[in-house]
Amino acid sequence: MILRFFALFMLTLAAIPSAGWLVLICADFLSLDDCLAPQPGWTAFALIIALSLILPPALHGWPDHTRPLRDVVRETARAMLFSLSLFAVIFFIGARPIFQWFRVPELMLPMAAAFLAPLISCPLLYVSYKIAVVLLPRPGPSDPRPRAMQAFGALSLIFLLVLIVHAFVLPGALSIVHAGRQNMIAAAWRFFALRHVLAVCGNAGFAPAWGGCCLIFVLDMAQAVPGAGAAELAVMALLLALMVASCACLLLPSSRKWLC
Repeated sequence: MILRFFALFMLTLAAIPSAGWLVLICADFLSLDDCLAPQPGWTAFALIIALSLILPPALHGWPDHTRPLRDVVRETARAMLFSLSLFAVIFFIGARPIFQWFRVPELMLPMAAAFLAPLISCPLLYVSYKIAVVLLPRPGPSDPRPRAMQAFGALSLIFLLVLIVHAFVLPGALSIVHAGRQNMIAAAWRFFALRHVLAVCGNAGFAPAWGGCCLIFVLDMAQAVPGAGAAELAVMALLLALMVASCACLLLPSSRKWLC
């Protein structure tokens, strides 16, 4: 387990900057930016896209004990390459027409790219995960879900509902908690996809991703605490409690035994 984890961890460390660099090269090829001296917006765009393409295959592959380590690393790298190639094709075809359709000025392209990156990452996460599943298929858990995973499913569902509904109930909560509508949609999509992969598919590789997304969300909320009112603070406390409880459910022995 440890050897497989570190092998795919090193593969991921090498693949993320390489994928980000290739995304910048694609932007340079379309004359959208200079890959040798990229704007901060394009750097953020490339990093988000690279993480969306690289992490799902790596998280899917590392708990796989049905194949030799060499096969797992090879197929995981192939899934990453296929995902990046598919994105490059779509980017070459659609990037400039989309920016022209939105009538984005040349000087605003880096800002527009950074603004759209969280939304673009949502389908990329799904596609890269599906490619990894096709190349590295493995059966899910055969036993019924234990009570800990049932509790995780319920807590994560309540968390998603609070995350989405509070933005329409509390005036100003959208800008305070999420720093933008596109970030709220992207965060809700990530948590929804992770909940499905964990509670329904039983994929153990994505349990750390749930904890990581919760930590990122907590840091995002912490930046909004100084300007938050009583209602917003109450929502933050509720979301924090739900995240902590859901992570605790994933760490229980029955959940770790059921996930595969």
